[in-house]
Amino acid sequence: MKSIIKIVFVVGFSIQSYAQSSINTSGDNSSGSNGNVAFSIGEVFYDTAISSTGSVAAGVQQPYEITETLGVDITEINLSLKIYPNPTPDILNLKVGFSDFNKYSYEISDASGKLLTTKKPVIESQTSIRMASYPAAIYYLKIMKEGKVIKIFKVLKSDK
Repeated sequence: MKSIIKIVFVVGFSIQSYAQSSINTSGDNSSGSNGNVAFSIGEVFYDTAISSTGSVAAGVQQPYEITETLGVDITEINLSLKIYPNPTPDILNLKVGFSDFNKYSYEISDASGKLLTTKKPVIESQTSIRMASYPAAIYYLKIMKEGKVIKIFKVLKSDK
């Protein structure tokens, strides 16, 4: 009898743990002068507020984390900055997916923090960075927009 109660207890709590999640097909964040809204599409509604000016159906939202940056508190998240290939034996490509790419610059430092290249401007939406002269090690590529650090990539320089 005690084992049946334990099983019912464990099963009951495990069912409740799935109650806080939902499977969404899409979503986004939107902001304006009157406030911010985060929404997702494809979830079950559980509360609806209706007024003469509109309606809102609230559901479950799950947080997400982006962990591409290293040791920097960044308020704006830019997912249109990409580097490839990583690891690289020679050429590292930096792709800036914004039309104002000329406002961006980059620096390369080694694992000890020693600056290997000073502030170099990004002159095209895709910039090739030569890494062949550096020994195989871990480097950090710091991307800045108008002097403000936007993102730091960890780059592995490999031998050919």
